[in-house]
Amino acid sequence: MLNEVAASGWICELGAGTTVTDWINALAALIGASAVLFGFITASSKFSEAQASARALRRSQIAEDLIALSHNTDDALRNVRSALQTTLREKVADKHYLFQKQHDKLVEYNGLFERLREAQIRARAVIGDDDVEASVEVFFIVRNRVSIANIMLAQMVDESDSHDDETRKHEKELRGDLCAHYGDQDELSKKIEAAVKTIELKLSPIARLDNLK
Repeated sequence: MLNEVAASGWICELGAGTTVTDWINALAALIGASAVLFGFITASSKFSEAQASARALRRSQIAEDLIALSHNTDDALRNVRSALQTTLREKVADKHYLFQKQHDKLVEYNGLFERLREAQIRARAVIGDDDVEASVEVFFIVRNRVSIANIMLAQMVDESDSHDDETRKHEKELRGDLCAHYGDQDELSKKIEAAVKTIELKLSPIARLDNLK
């Protein structure tokens, strides 16, 4: 930029007595300075484009990871809440067996939920979508409710014969959290389904790099 200004000043000073060679030299200096300036602008533009592309690729990877993890977590919770639980013959008399089995499944998926939390934090920092944030949180809320239902029902099972109507009603609600069932009454399954749909709706365009097409 300074070279261009200097070259322009030199041309302005050319006057009478200036030779053709002087004019050629001045013009060459101006062209050279302009080329440097153009090169700087072009390089700066390419650098900005590269930065934008890198940011878009990072957002895409984070979005893709979170979409995949949301589906994996959906599958995990379906597995934990499956009503098709089998009991070993020697465990039929053990009223706590199925509760322990379900608890073990929840523990088995701790690593998955840790990865989901990490992906949620990355998405919060890089993408920053409140709907996605709330939808991811649904998975943790559901896991917590299933865990609480499991613990409370395991404690109540030995006293089931002495339960009053209010306790039986509460027990029914807990079983609704503990196990998935068909129909509109399965509140937790509906929450999970809505969460997965929101995450896909919000993050799929980012994962596909639609804004770069």
